[in-house]
Amino acid sequence: MHDIRLSRRDVLKAAGAVGGLAIALPWLSRLVVAAEDEVADEPMGPFGPWNPPSPITELASTSADFHPSISKDGLSLFFTTDRSAPPLTEIWVSRRTSLDSLWGSPQPVDALNSSGATTGVPNLAPSRHFIYFNSDRPGNGRPGDIYSAFRKDKDDDLGWQPPSPVLGELNTVTNAEAGATYFEDSAGNARLYFTRFAGRGFFGQPDQDFDIHVSFQAADGSYGPGQIIPALNAVPQAGDPPHTWSRDTRTAIRRDGLEMYITSNRHGGLSHSGGPTENLWMSTRESTSTEDWSIPVLVDGLNSGFGDGGPALSWDATTMYFFSQRTATGLPGKRQLWSANRDRL
Repeated sequence: MHDIRLSRRDVLKAAGAVGGLAIALPWLSRLVVAAEDEVADEPMGPFGPWNPPSPITELASTSADFHPSISKDGLSLFFTTDRSAPPLTEIWVSRRTSLDSLWGSPQPVDALNSSGATTGVPNLAPSRHFIYFNSDRPGNGRPGDIYSAFRKDKDDDLGWQPPSPVLGELNTVTNAEAGATYFEDSAGNARLYFTRFAGRGFFGQPDQDFDIHVSFQAADGSYGPGQIIPALNAVPQAGDPPHTWSRDTRTAIRRDGLEMYITSNRHGGLSHSGGPTENLWMSTRESTSTEDWSIPVLVDGLNSGFGDGGPALSWDATTMYFFSQRTATGLPGKRQLWSANRDRL
């Protein structure tokens, strides 16, 4: 049996993932503390433009497949799907043997899913020992929370410990939290970017209002209350139609922390219907020591006007995974998984 090598920070996170250090100690004591996972010490890039995207044909289905998460080694693709019991969603995973191989047949991650509940929007941490996702499963009386789960074997995509809501103050009683993206800077400071529905508008309607927040992780693995990031969220502008929606949701962050992609149906995006449509937008910042992000701009070359979002970046930031509702005929369809590449200059 191989040793499971974790950093001290991973040990604390694992304790939080299983509900506390006292519960975790019986099996955490068998883990071997190792060097920290690689993080980017210098800014990445520059990069060329995104090449035209293409569907991941081997994962195509007649169901809705969306909100992917790619592992650090590029060999596991977790995603959200309603293949089992629409409209309820689950987390499924597909593996491939190499970066040049086709994706294998996907299967549900039963350890993360909950019967009769919506589960989805996975985000695999770079260590590959932790995964974050959102769910409205019963038991906590809340409209939706962000959960985390731990696995000992980072190559076992089905072998997760029972998930639990992230510890701390991130999840709220009255609001819905979703779409977590884990980021850790080169100094080891961890945070979660996520979106929060604060009750303005209605789920499933164009005026539903989600805003992107950030929560910082404490030394004990718990997360502080979310803080809104004003620059990343759309606000009504002069001349906009008379409604106040701004659905700013799923994020993806480059591993150096200086480039972020978001999903938003704000004004100014492509829309074949003429109404609010999800598009991919991009923002940058000068340093990870601040949340002073630039105003997002529409990503050239990736959007179709039929609905595009749920970005996930490869570890080297040259491949983007996302969902699109475009089809081969150019007509809107169900969300399906797509990817695009760019060159590092």
